[in-house]
Amino acid sequence: MHTDPLKQLWHQAGGDADDSEATAALNSWRRHRQYAAQRQLSAFSAVQVVQLLFWLGLSMYCGSVWWQQPPLAVMLSAAALHVYCVAVIIVSAARLHLRGQLQPDQPVLQQSRQLAVLRMQTAAGELLLGLPWCWLWLAVPVLVAWQAWGIDLSAFAARALLVSLVAGAALMTALLLLARRWQRQAPASPRLQRAIDALSGRRLARARAELAALRDWNGG
Repeated sequence: MHTDPLKQLWHQAGGDADDSEATAALNSWRRHRQYAAQRQLSAFSAVQVVQLLFWLGLSMYCGSVWWQQPPLAVMLSAAALHVYCVAVIIVSAARLHLRGQLQPDQPVLQQSRQLAVLRMQTAAGELLLGLPWCWLWLAVPVLVAWQAWGIDLSAFAARALLVSLVAGAALMTALLLLARRWQRQAPASPRLQRAIDALSGRRLARARAELAALRDWNGG
């Protein structure tokens, strides 16, 4: 967001009510920003609805596995995936609720700030939701093998599954502790910071940059 020319228009329009050119340019910028924000919010809502439906369907499938009385490893895999699905459904519903609080008639700067905060919360949430996959990925081959061929993988690779589960849980715990530390203080290494941003598809970096631009605008 390039705010310097807009700041000049803002102050010019505020200081001289007769300056119709500055006022028209400022109103045009407002309309453009509102339209862009509404497009982004519409796309955001569509993604959340699709995600909500996908995880709802997967949770129903995992719940149906319980009634088949499968082996213990299959039961635990379905239960773990079901719990994760419920968590994602709750998060998606909360995001849609927050999105519903953004109204098209809000002031442009307030709407832009709330949109940037929503982006940052979404990116951080995606990173946190990705942590359980350090070990949750094991549930996928276990369920596929049972559903497709009726094979209980734990009967053939119990030790490998157990070692992978312990290693994944340890990795998730370590990453969670690092994430809490980095939340309080950003990592000193620029390369590490870029790697963290890349994990969220650069969404964290873009949201931080937009919030910084909005703070500069208000400060100016």
